[in-house]
Amino acid sequence: MIKTPNIFANRLWAYFNFAIALWGLGAYKVGSTLDPQAALLWIKLGHIGVITIPIFLLHFSLYFLEQKNKNLIIYAYLLGAFFLISLFTGQMFTHEKFIFNSFYYPSEPSFLYIIFFFSWITYVTLTYRLAYKKIKITSGVHRNEIKYFFLATSIGYIGGVTDFLPTFGINLYPYGNFLVSVFPIVMTYVILKYNLMDINIIIRKSLIYSLLVSSITLIFLISVLVSERLFHHVIHYQNIATSIIMASLIALIFTPLKNRIQNLVDRAFFKATPMEMANQNEKLKAVATLASGLAHEIKNPLSTLKTFAEFVPLKKDDPVFMEQYQRIIPQEIDRIDNLVHELLLFAKPSIPQMQTTNPNEIISNVTLMLQQKFESSNIKVTMQLNANTTIQADQNQLKQALLNIILNAIDAMPNSGTLTIATTVIAIPSTNVIASEPKQSQYIITITDTGHGINPKDLPHIFEPFFTKKEKGTGLGLAITQGIIEKHSGTIKVESKINQGTNFKISMKAV
Repeated sequence: MIKTPNIFANRLWAYFNFAIALWGLGAYKVGSTLDPQAALLWIKLGHIGVITIPIFLLHFSLYFLEQKNKNLIIYAYLLGAFFLISLFTGQMFTHEKFIFNSFYYPSEPSFLYIIFFFSWITYVTLTYRLAYKKIKITSGVHRNEIKYFFLATSIGYIGGVTDFLPTFGINLYPYGNFLVSVFPIVMTYVILKYNLMDINIIIRKSLIYSLLVSSITLIFLISVLVSERLFHHVIHYQNIATSIIMASLIALIFTPLKNRIQNLVDRAFFKATPMEMANQNEKLKAVATLASGLAHEIKNPLSTLKTFAEFVPLKKDDPVFMEQYQRIIPQEIDRIDNLVHELLLFAKPSIPQMQTTNPNEIISNVTLMLQQKFESSNIKVTMQLNANTTIQADQNQLKQALLNIILNAIDAMPNSGTLTIATTVIAIPSTNVIASEPKQSQYIITITDTGHGINPKDLPHIFEPFFTKKEKGTGLGLAITQGIIEKHSGTIKVESKINQGTNFKISMKAV
């Protein structure tokens, strides 16, 4: 599944499907063994899924249907934990029984199991009721989403209830088992079709895609289980733990093949893999952010230019007005020019012209250029250039990145402060077993100021384009800096505390 901002919903859905898969595995293993002790163990393992299915379903339903009931969720998880403990301490049912001349089933359910059964019905019924009530007050696409959810829940509910009947002595063959698997298939179709979890993909053939994915998963599971049985007949192992280990090893062997087939399906429908689509989505978001920020930033200087233009015919003989005109108009034009220049640097940066460079010399040149600004703000500069090494870098771009950070540090210390620039080289532990492999090193630059610091809630956003707290800032400086460092295959990190200062740490490969 694609990683998205709505990761919590994705996780709940994954947990729910895992619970169904666990129940299905237990049911399959119970139906394929004639050993009563092995059957009892698999019944219990399958019941882990049976106990957790309604809990994850209820939690996902509350989230999906935009209902808040924290106490109900806590109660459901606590009660589920109690049932799981009771399951493996023998308090849910005592032993197994052989039915329909086919397979084993739980026998003589305890009063606690009856309570569990009614809680199971309560959870699913509550989910059903929530969906029905939501349909009545919702319209449009969201109404269709909930209708599918309502339908899928109903199918799964019917199938799940019939699965309990033989346990209570009602000898009706549990054909409803097969209906349970319909629920995740229908819901997966809805998730993909209606973009329920912020997965920004448009699929015209969603149903076909869902069936293909479901088929691949089913073939994968069948292949694993059949292979495990073949190994069982060849090696003749009897231990349940060994069965689980063998199935897991076979699953690992089959996984690359399954992933390969999945990628082929993704490319057939999307013309790209999920990761490529996610990256493309991020690029589109960045373009939208740039367009919105550019419109906002240019609006103010354009308003100023428009105002002066309207008053020029009326006040062209007013010396005070003309003095303001000659002073302010160039400033606003320069502001727009600088903004467009920085925007071009961010949106379409030039390809770095890499050459072997001594970064300490670049740092020294940058601080020399800013000497007058340091003196006017009463800032003490401390240099600790301990690393004597070279890196592959574009000198002009690296200088621009350092300038942006140091200028921000100067702005953070308008009256006085201390700026510390330190460099060091650290060895990277090698994972290569070849002794002749040359050792790699990281060149580290730390730039620390004693300024007003960055608000913790703003810290995650400082590298976003147009994010700024300065009155005259464009919010592109750090975004450009991050882009430059990344194009140099480096990383940039920041730590800050209010009224204590900020620390930037740049890491690049030394040569």
